Amino acid sequence: MPPPHREPIDAIGYIRVSLLLEEQISPEIQRSAIADWARRTNRRIVRWIEDLDVSGRTFARRIMGGIEAIEAGEAREIVVWKYSRFGRSRTGCAVNLGRINRAGGELQSATEEVDASTATGKLTRGMLMELAAFESDRTGEQWAEAHAERLARGLPSHGRPRFGYELRGRVRDPLQKHRTIRAPEDGEERYEIDSVTGPILAELYHRYTAGSGGPTLAAWLNKAGILTNLGRTWSDGVLMRMLDTGFGAGLLRVHDPNCACTQPGVCKTKILIDGAHEAVITGEEWQAYRRRRLRVAALPPRARVTVYPLTGLIRCGHCNARMTITADGKTPGYWYKCGDYLRRGLCAPRSVQRSKAEAAVLANLEAWAEYIESKPVPESTRALEPAVDIGRLEAAIATADAAVKRLTLQVAKGLVSEDAYREAHAELVAERAASVAQLEVERQPQKREPYEYMPVVKTLLAEWETWPGAERREVLARVVSEVRVFRADRKTSWLEIETVWGEVRRADL
Repeated sequence: MPPPHREPIDAIGYIRVSLLLEEQISPEIQRSAIADWARRTNRRIVRWIEDLDVSGRTFARRIMGGIEAIEAGEAREIVVWKYSRFGRSRTGCAVNLGRINRAGGELQSATEEVDASTATGKLTRGMLMELAAFESDRTGEQWAEAHAERLARGLPSHGRPRFGYELRGRVRDPLQKHRTIRAPEDGEERYEIDSVTGPILAELYHRYTAGSGGPTLAAWLNKAGILTNLGRTWSDGVLMRMLDTGFGAGLLRVHDPNCACTQPGVCKTKILIDGAHEAVITGEEWQAYRRRRLRVAALPPRARVTVYPLTGLIRCGHCNARMTITADGKTPGYWYKCGDYLRRGLCAPRSVQRSKAEAAVLANLEAWAEYIESKPVPESTRALEPAVDIGRLEAAIATADAAVKRLTLQVAKGLVSEDAYREAHAELVAERAASVAQLEVERQPQKREPYEYMPVVKTLLAEWETWPGAERREVLARVVSEVRVFRADRKTSWLEIETVWGEVRRADL
């Protein structure tokens, strides 16, 4: 026992429960062991930090706050149940243990009592940490093999329920409510379209493509009492991430096998592959969803979900700033006004009455339709939807960026010669440039023959009065790329209406 007059050492108790079943030692057991060790060794636990259900392979955890507290002098030690609770990453453990030691602190284990002030103690602790890293590597290899086997069968890496589908061949784990276990009596593991939520999933894609935004769709689900697979209400972020996976289109979003990172779970280099499950939407509908996602991402936040048909399409023809919808007295949405003038006062106070601008656009679309339909239609026709998967192009760009970073690090460490670096770097840059060029082409509305757009124009003209503003805006954007407003004086103004097939017409107001 330490002498009673010695001042206790301030320490931080750290508890981590792993994602792995065999490592899920309860927080109570860890806390009790740390508290007992602290009483025996004259430590005073001034703070507890818990990371529950978190992997030790990453240091993106609350433990970093404990390390910062050591550096700030709030405590001298961090105490864990076992050294493996601190982490299972060789590099992460070495770097963060170094931070603790440089601040004059120490890492202690309540059940592996090692005197790290001696050379033998440091060696022993290092061996224990190496064993923890080895176990992590071994488990990671086993998981990788299991995931590869599942992907080969067209199944997602984790056997979890998916909204819109019924998971067969698996049942809820009675010990862990968010996980499943095999149920051979139900046949092979598979995902079948659920008779209730499957059509709802398809409707979510259709509504988004038609103009609804994430918050609107989430509110629609919550109002109808439709919950997530975890029994929770929807948020727009959760909803859009679910739709972006492409599972409803029969796809699996997986880590790019060409990416050499060590954190596939958090890596953003993803690709889409075909799954074994049936899709609730067609490939054309998926591409339409992806194109709107990209188009919305390029818009200002206030223009992403709108009730006004020309929002995001109409610009000041003099300064090219987007025009902003404004009220006229008590009449909301009366004017489109130059956004640059409203925000910075740099342009002139140019504006156009909303109703006149919309009427001019519709009149010109009707004139275009009559003129185009008077022309003979070629015998061969083409599909309006692109065949290129935009997600694959994005993944290829991300993969090239990651490869350039790794290559730069290798040359900095002297692992790659400068000649080899220049050759490999030039090849990666060329591959990335090709993907970027193709992506830019796919992001732009396809400039096809005008007659191919006539079904959309006719539907737009026929349904204009019945559609809500958001739906008008989305359908209009399929045929009109931009509307530019010009005003010479108070009585002289006109529009330039440009279509997605590249034709421009002037409309005097």
